[in-house]
Amino acid sequence: MRVAVLEAVIASLESEAPEDVSMADIAQSAGISLRTLYRYFPDRASLLQSAGEHLYRSLGVPVAVAAPEDIARSFLEAARRLAVRPRLTRALIRTGAGQIARSAVRKERVQVIRTALRSATSGLDPDVARRATALITHLCSATSWVSIADESGLSDADAQAAVSWGIDALIGTLREAALRSGRRRLRQVVAKEK
Repeated sequence: MRVAVLEAVIASLESEAPEDVSMADIAQSAGISLRTLYRYFPDRASLLQSAGEHLYRSLGVPVAVAAPEDIARSFLEAARRLAVRPRLTRALIRTGAGQIARSAVRKERVQVIRTALRSATSGLDPDVARRATALITHLCSATSWVSIADESGLSDADAQAAVSWGIDALIGTLREAALRSGRRRLRQVVAKEK
């Protein structure tokens, strides 16, 4: 029954009016009473978040990222899996109901990316590290490639490739900056010892 409810939510998000996802409509679509629906999901937000988690799991969208060099590859895999349902992907980022549905998965993904970037940003100016992490985290999202595709006329696949390239370029720049910073500190230590 739970899966039927979650699939009904996903179908509603993919429909014409995803902002109108109501508990009553979902109960009716799933063939259960509203009272039964509330036993499983105490409110609309928990229902939408559970549906988002179910969607990402069913599509096999990866969340884990081990190292900075894995971020672009993980982004591409996640984007390709979401792109099989373009209308639903756009609803997830453009509507309030969709944003609630993806919020739990997105929070987890953001934390994983931040953790993976620590090795590339350690030793950098804290403000630079914070800004770079924020930018890469934003790029590593459906919001970035969908916006680029819709605004530039690129296909979804081309927009995803562009974002992946940008992520890799930024991480390469961070690595170079960290090396320069480390060399500078080493020169300062050597100079003090003389």
